[in-house]
Amino acid sequence: MDESDKQELTPRELILREPTPQDAAWIWRLVRETGVLDHNSSYLYLLLCRDFSKSCIVAVDGLRVVGFISGYRLPESPSTLFVWQVGVSQSARRRGIASRMLTALIANCQKHAELEFMEATVTADNQASRRLFKKYAEQHGLDLVEETGFTEADFGFGDHAAEPRLRIGPLNQRVTVP
Repeated sequence: MDESDKQELTPRELILREPTPQDAAWIWRLVRETGVLDHNSSYLYLLLCRDFSKSCIVAVDGLRVVGFISGYRLPESPSTLFVWQVGVSQSARRRGIASRMLTALIANCQKHAELEFMEATVTADNQASRRLFKKYAEQHGLDLVEETGFTEADFGFGDHAAEPRLRIGPLNQRVTVP
């Protein structure tokens, strides 16, 4: 961790925006640093930042990406946003950045097309993500339903825990960024 990673961040200093391909390397690095997110190729993050930027968001402090959420609209149900990965750098944690990004992402997605539901699959032991989605649903007066998502067998070779699906909505009113 270099000295710039140690500086204090306040919500005023952060910029929340759609990612660009120039952010992909930062996101890839951030995923590795979290120690808990599944690692994907840097190419995948380039594609997300280029082709799915309207359903993703980054939190930027100066020139450094300190948080991101990747997502996409379900092809068979474009009014549903699937949130794939949520990551915040170690130096920026416990400041509500993930919550702010999620609210801003939903509001941005609603600007581009109708959004009725948000979904994510989350392992039972990922309490940080579960708290994030629960808090979001509670703050906006939305239902959160846990359903079967992916079983251990779906991942093959038994090296990944089951990921139940969390479904939030209906998002029948526009969500505004506080």
